[in-house]
Amino acid sequence: MNYISPKYSLLLSFLLMVTSYVQAQPLPVVVKTYGEHYAGQIAYHHQVTNNGSRDVVGIAIGLDTDDQGSDHPATREQGELNFVMPKGAELCNPKINPASISGPTGWTAQVIQIEHTGCYLQWSRPKYPKSGIQVGQTLNFSVTVPQYAQEYIAGHFSAAYPVDGGPRYFNGAMELLDKVPPILTVTLTPSTVRENDKLVPITATISVKDDYDPLPEIKLESITANEVLEASDIRDASFGTDDRQFLLKAEHEERNTTARVYMVVYSATDASGNQSLASATVTVQEEERMHEDHRDKENKKSGKD
Repeated sequence: MNYISPKYSLLLSFLLMVTSYVQAQPLPVVVKTYGEHYAGQIAYHHQVTNNGSRDVVGIAIGLDTDDQGSDHPATREQGELNFVMPKGAELCNPKINPASISGPTGWTAQVIQIEHTGCYLQWSRPKYPKSGIQVGQTLNFSVTVPQYAQEYIAGHFSAAYPVDGGPRYFNGAMELLDKVPPILTVTLTPSTVRENDKLVPITATISVKDDYDPLPEIKLESITANEVLEASDIRDASFGTDDRQFLLKAEHEERNTTARVYMVVYSATDASGNQSLASATVTVQEEERMHEDHRDKENKKSGKD
């Protein structure tokens, strides 16, 4: 058994107590995010909570940094933030569309261009440094962009608060609220077709539900089968889009002792980047087999063996 002197035992207890205390303290500023599809675009929402001891008078998003929790770095030696907004985003332009950005009453938004490092989106109180997000308060901010952009949902933020001698900053990682994929179900009609070597119209009925996003993006991912397919066996199917109607050939290889089964796979992706897959099948049966299945069903209904 190793012996620990009372002196070091007391020191160890003190260090453990300090560590537990530090871990229990909330971050000065917390930014929680989620996205939702809206009018053909994606709206990203940011819930900013001030847990510190001073009012927050500015909040910036679209950042990437490895220097979480430090003061706002102004030089490379201090661990400069990488100010990066999504490529192609129209917001990376000082003349932003006011309809695409919203915040609390009295707050203004602008895109800040940083030489050689890109740009970022910043909200601030007018007549700085008047009070902004008060201690213990949560305010909501949002930005709408044409397509999914990870920087808005899982990037970093910088919160400004006034102190003597000028503003100071707290940098941190945004917390994603929506981490659960959508619930997706797919039904194909008809699900069983008679073999006649013709193209049969198939319609997909899709049900999707998500905790945060009312309209997750639906895509037809693939159509496969348990037999080798010819190019002409699948028609009018637009993969990678929300295509719910296509044609499948009601054909069956004679050497295959089982029916041809098409498997159709769809995906649902919410605006926070969570994705789920669901599939349904279409079975091509020989006419004789279909008659046998029908007779079996009728016999079960009538109680016959």
